[in-house]
Amino acid sequence: MTTYSLIRVLLIDDHRQVHQAISTILATVDDIELVGQGSNGLEGINLCVELKPDLVLMDVVMPVMDGVAATAVIHEQFPNIKILVLSSFQDHESVYAMLRNGAAGYVTKSALTHELVDTIRTTQKGQVVLSPEVAERLWQQDPIPKVERFHLTDRELEVLVLMAGGQTMNQIAQELVISPSTVKFHINNILAKLSVKTRSEALIVAAKNNLV
Repeated sequence: MTTYSLIRVLLIDDHRQVHQAISTILATVDDIELVGQGSNGLEGINLCVELKPDLVLMDVVMPVMDGVAATAVIHEQFPNIKILVLSSFQDHESVYAMLRNGAAGYVTKSALTHELVDTIRTTQKGQVVLSPEVAERLWQQDPIPKVERFHLTDRELEVLVLMAGGQTMNQIAQELVISPSTVKFHINNILAKLSVKTRSEALIVAAKNNLV
């Protein structure tokens, strides 16, 4: 049986029913702990300071501060915290706004089943997760033009493939027998060549263009 390290989750959503549903789902597993709950983005930031969770489940539209703004602040202040967007919104503008601000994945609230447990585990491993509804919306958009593999070098493509596999910077360094600083250099080049700001965006662009 596969074992997992304990994943400490913070939930930020302004709907009581969502809190109840997620609390019920996560109470059925031993490797995920719901350590805190909030109802707006500002509370989410403050709870991240206090609780330092591994992963945040973040709604998009909330009072006081929305999820787009809160994600940007949390990602900047706590880059190791994974943010999984949980929303009923499926338009690609919302998806890209959250991914640009550092979200690691985006699922719709129709996924509030026990599949959420696997989604949390996958996100915590560093992989990009999109619900089928969101992925379909993204794939329906006009594809980004292919320009000689975006001028990515063979080494940059190797790094990109390992990123898509959910490996961390240190794991990529070990795999390729190079230093973490060199991996960071390659990742920065990849982001620049793909015209994106985050790893999540890079992996979506790469998948849409058959680079990984």
